[in-house]
Amino acid sequence: MDLEARVRASFDRQGFMHTLGAELTEVSESSVVIRAPFSPGLSQQHGFFHGGVTATLADNAAGFAALTTMTAEQQPLSVEFKINLLAPAAGEYLEACGRVLRSGYRVKHCQAEVHSIEGEKRTLVAVALATIAASRAVYEQDSSLR
Repeated sequence: MDLEARVRASFDRQGFMHTLGAELTEVSESSVVIRAPFSPGLSQQHGFFHGGVTATLADNAAGFAALTTMTAEQQPLSVEFKINLLAPAAGEYLEACGRVLRSGYRVKHCQAEVHSIEGEKRTLVAVALATIAASRAVYEQDSSLR
């Protein structure tokens, strides 16, 4: 299976991404882009995207960027995550761009930027740094490890 197909197959197994209406729009070595449309169910009390949605997209963008540098036997697991929320996330959708900053065999250091998109206007709403472990993919096959 080629890189893009492997990354997309892993993304498609994430139920929470389906719940958010998120889609993986771009995949290349060391980077991915994820988009999620606005819906009232993803908002906080002021009508903006909830910070948890922003953080989830940043975490996933970092993790799937890390996956692009892993072997077929490995899967990403976030072990550390820090996010700065820079502006209210208001718009038609959020776009999270993840990229690998440094890739070791077992540990990947990644960055994600999240933009809100309204028409032609892009606003940087969050920046995150994440440490992603390359885990053996046995978790998918052995439910006793979950």
